[in-house]
Amino acid sequence: MFRRLRIYFTGFGIGLIIVVIMFWRDDSRDMDIWTPEQRILEDIRLDSIFLDGKTLHCYQECLGLTDDQLSSLWTNSKTKSLNPGGNPYIYLISLSEDELRLEAEIEWDKKRRKLLAMRDMTNPKSCSCE
Repeated sequence: MFRRLRIYFTGFGIGLIIVVIMFWRDDSRDMDIWTPEQRILEDIRLDSIFLDGKTLHCYQECLGLTDDQLSSLWTNSKTKSLNPGGNPYIYLISLSEDELRLEAEIEWDKKRRKLLAMRDMTNPKSCSCE
């Protein structure tokens, strides 16, 4: 019995050492890609039809957003599902950085991707980009 426990804990210790060596090298590893929040933002970043849409450009001009600010919205944001399990999914994407607070509502389905609304929370403006 003691021999089995010794073998078990030896293997566990070796595995623990390997995991520490693999994941504790430096802080440049981005492990956020495995979270659902980052997968949603990755899908948005890779969808050229959505990013080149007229509605997004209308909101960008209305709110006075630069390309860097939009890129930051699709990269560094928090994602919340407004209708979990819904079809189509509706996500609220919110960004809070230094002086920039943006929110975007997106309807996301395999076939249909639509920007429902975009708001600048620091300087509220009414934009009619339907």
